[in-house]
Amino acid sequence: MDVVSRVVITVGGVGTIAAVSAVAVFLVWVAAPLFLPARSEEKPSALLGATEPAPSRLMLNESRTLGSAMLGGDRIIVFDAATGETIETAHEFSRPRLTAWSMSADTAALGYEDGTVRFARLGFASNLVGEAEVDPRLRSLAIGATAATEHDGRRGVLSRLSETEFRFDSFELTLDDPITVSASSIRLIDHIESTTGRTFVALTAEGELRIEQVTERTNLLTKKVTRTVREGAIPFAAAPGRGEPMRVLLSGRGDSVILIWKDGRAERYDTRNIEAAALAEELDLLADDDAQVEAIEFLIGKATMLVGDSRGNVGVWFRARPPGAQTPDGAVLVRAHLIAGRRSAVTALAASSRSRTVAVGHADGRVRLHHVTSGKLLADLRAGEGAVRLVILAPKDDGLVALGDAALHRWILDFRHPEVTLATLFAPVWYEGYARPAHVWQSSSGTDDFEAKFGLSPLIFGTIKATVYSLLFGVPLALLAAVYTSEFLHPRAKSAIKPAIEMMASLPSVVLGFFAALVIAPFVENVVPSVLTLLAALPATFVAGALAWQLLPQAAMLRLSRWRFLFILMVAPVGVVLAWRLGPTVERLLFAGDLRLWLDGQIGSGLGAWMLLLAPLSAILSAVFTSRIVNPWLRPRSREWSRRRAAAADVVKFAGAAAGALGAAWLLAFVLTAAGFDPRGSFVGTYVQRNALIVGFIMGFAIIPIIYTIAEDALSTVPEHLRAASLGAGATRWQTAVRIVLPTAMSGLFSAVMIGLGRAVGETMIVLMAAGNTPVMEWNIFNGFRTLSANIAVELPEAVRHSTHYRTLFFAALVLFAMTFLLNTVAEMVRLRFRRRAYQL
Repeated sequence: MDVVSRVVITVGGVGTIAAVSAVAVFLVWVAAPLFLPARSEEKPSALLGATEPAPSRLMLNESRTLGSAMLGGDRIIVFDAATGETIETAHEFSRPRLTAWSMSADTAALGYEDGTVRFARLGFASNLVGEAEVDPRLRSLAIGATAATEHDGRRGVLSRLSETEFRFDSFELTLDDPITVSASSIRLIDHIESTTGRTFVALTAEGELRIEQVTERTNLLTKKVTRTVREGAIPFAAAPGRGEPMRVLLSGRGDSVILIWKDGRAERYDTRNIEAAALAEELDLLADDDAQVEAIEFLIGKATMLVGDSRGNVGVWFRARPPGAQTPDGAVLVRAHLIAGRRSAVTALAASSRSRTVAVGHADGRVRLHHVTSGKLLADLRAGEGAVRLVILAPKDDGLVALGDAALHRWILDFRHPEVTLATLFAPVWYEGYARPAHVWQSSSGTDDFEAKFGLSPLIFGTIKATVYSLLFGVPLALLAAVYTSEFLHPRAKSAIKPAIEMMASLPSVVLGFFAALVIAPFVENVVPSVLTLLAALPATFVAGALAWQLLPQAAMLRLSRWRFLFILMVAPVGVVLAWRLGPTVERLLFAGDLRLWLDGQIGSGLGAWMLLLAPLSAILSAVFTSRIVNPWLRPRSREWSRRRAAAADVVKFAGAAAGALGAAWLLAFVLTAAGFDPRGSFVGTYVQRNALIVGFIMGFAIIPIIYTIAEDALSTVPEHLRAASLGAGATRWQTAVRIVLPTAMSGLFSAVMIGLGRAVGETMIVLMAAGNTPVMEWNIFNGFRTLSANIAVELPEAVRHSTHYRTLFFAALVLFAMTFLLNTVAEMVRLRFRRRAYQL
């Protein structure tokens, strides 16, 4: 049997270590690709067939087989992306002459010399073609090969996908009817498109800056399109000697227009109401006075502006709303990031149409790819010896084309996970629209221009917050219950009570979470002052009951001692009723009569908050003062006192200590409030129904059984001869418990607390259902939070396999694994130290 037991224990131990190690290895294996560098593969370059006039814009289809280029303002050509061969001229601008244009992913706003504006929808069409429909001369194409050809009267590129299937890609362009803006030519233009219509801003040759909203409605019966144009004039007047702006930009929501000059000067206009547009601010976009603006581009969503200069740097600008902003719309343009260059001028910029990645072309022929949010350099590529004239990222971010000295340079790209670095996971990041860098977790949104925020700090903070508040509630109760059960409770009562408490551990977490969210949280919301009063009234009632017990005659106390536990339980309802009655009074005295408004800072001062926070500290100080000063002073004077007189003195001493604690708390609170300090917004703040108070209570209730059981077992294993020696030396049972039993069992008690801590750290369902599930970083006990485990449970089922979001969740699991492993390791070291000291007793 010894051999069998040894083998089974060895196999079980090794198996446990192997299983835990396998979990760690799997988490690392899934999360490690987050930090792998991007990959790039260069394809053979080709000469662009048409280069006169110089190309000013490139487009590329999703399959990277077909491209289009705007040649000056004369025409748009379509070319084979693999060979650079011109396939066709898609459109020519003859009369009236094109003088300005702006292009987005699939639309363009074209300004003409006669003062009109036309919108064009341009893009690429892709159609599957059967082998029978293909020109017989092209049926021998190898799989993956392409060829320029004509199909159904259109010119394009044919690609072979499989043995029987081909794809034909072509370019499409449609022009809307012209809109008359001015009698003079359009010099600069920019536009946006929304579900309700289009908005454009145009600068005319006469120096007039106009903004117009074009709304189109289609009659569902007649199919007739009705166009409505709303016009506005922006009060722009060019300063003498500054010349004409190089670009005019319209923000993605159409509520801001920016004019930019070559020297970096910029003017931003508030256009929320286009009929009353006003100058919002003037600023300098370049830190170096000798630099000049060379390229400007918007990131997806047109809220973040990229400004490349002659020093090789790219400034990242967006609007933020800092407190005290002196602008009509309350926002200011801020440079949140700076992409440092190679001391070679920026000559081209291209933003991704699906992420926050930008390709930067330089005068030395280099193309550098950056992720704007994370600041990660994804690739540094060579595009010939001369300056890079144009760059374009493929719509799927899987390819790059750069034009340098008429040569098209092509790369296949795999960015992997550019959004994630150790800095974005754990350090504050300046996200678009934020007034300052912040820790944020927000992994999804309803818009394509969403900036993913993968900051784990709010989740780690939420995990720590949940653990701290649950331990504050659960650990004292569990340890005191264990001490009472082990040292004072009758063995017959213990045999019934201990199993009953242990049975509490069998309650499923989801049931506790459901009960907390749907029963306790709504109830507590209506009686918060009474609940706060209960935290002080209940312990005070128990102590008062114990003091009242001492006042009983000795004969009566001995007869009733077997029922002492029942008398203790009877005191609890008294404390509850007392707190219920005193709650409104406490709310009126400390919280200006309305706790919810007071927590929001709308009424009252911080006096009540300081009283709430300082009361535990003052109680501890009062207890220390009583034990160190008052008790030594009373001890020699009470030797001749009767039992009743000593009990009465204890009552007076307790009342004085309580009054002293309240007085000290009030005095410190008064001083701090008079000095202008208000703790609202830190440990206390706006009340949310599902908050840390509820979670601390319910999760504390969940960890009590396991801490209680292990702690009681540890106390019960203390040798009886130690108790007997202490009692024989004249110590009371309480002195024996505190000074002899507890130090001896400290290693077991510490293990109990650490196991409860591990239970709290890994808890999922209670915090998921009762904590509000909001990833915020504040200690406010009346607000919610989100933990690592709850976040994984909520988001992993919806995460796309192997996506950045998916792998980041596994990395969060790895962080949780590391936290528990570290805590358990430290706990074991401390436990062994306590154990060695216990052996010395």
